[in-house]
Amino acid sequence: MRFVPAVLLAVLAVQPALSADADTPSSEQSIRELLALMHTSSMLDSVMSQIEASARAGMLEATAGEPLSDEQRRIIGDTQAKVMALMKDELSWTELEPMMIDVYRQSFTQKELDGMLKFYRSDSGKAVIAKLPVVMQAMMQKMQVRMQNITPKVVELQKEGIAQLKAARSALPPQAPRPPEAPQAPQAPQAPQAPQAPQPPQPPAAAATASDQAPTTQ
Repeated sequence: MRFVPAVLLAVLAVQPALSADADTPSSEQSIRELLALMHTSSMLDSVMSQIEASARAGMLEATAGEPLSDEQRRIIGDTQAKVMALMKDELSWTELEPMMIDVYRQSFTQKELDGMLKFYRSDSGKAVIAKLPVVMQAMMQKMQVRMQNITPKVVELQKEGIAQLKAARSALPPQAPRPPEAPQAPQAPQAPQAPQAPQPPQPPAAAATASDQAPTTQ
């Protein structure tokens, strides 16, 4: 275990050299310029529109085959509008731009940003920016078709897994019954109290008074 301190000392010795040779941290101005060149805010709007369309299609699919009244359709429309309004507020460019700047600053050096800026200013970079949203949309459509083919297989695998879980549960040994609780010992009967002794009768009050008042014989 003696090599551990040596390795730690070597790492600490190399650390200042690595820091000294590290590239300059990226500047916020360069990040903002890059995000503007990439039309990030416009791409975000496009993504939100796709999410809205997907949510609407999902709601219609969930209620497919069910007759809906005008009131139910109104409720569905209002719910979708509220959800999208919430998402647009919470995921607006004003809210996301500071987050993206922070992530870019932590992820890229100024040298790397300069290289990306040079690329996106070129004809090839401009082509990537212009065509990437179309490419992503085409890929999403193909992925949806692919998922439609995969979904039945996924459902079948889930059914098999559930059946195996039930079989494994039934194969478990039965649990031993809980021992009955010990009955509580009966309380000892209380000893009957001894009857109180009868008190002697008191002399009549009149007789006592007469004896007290009798004259003394001389």
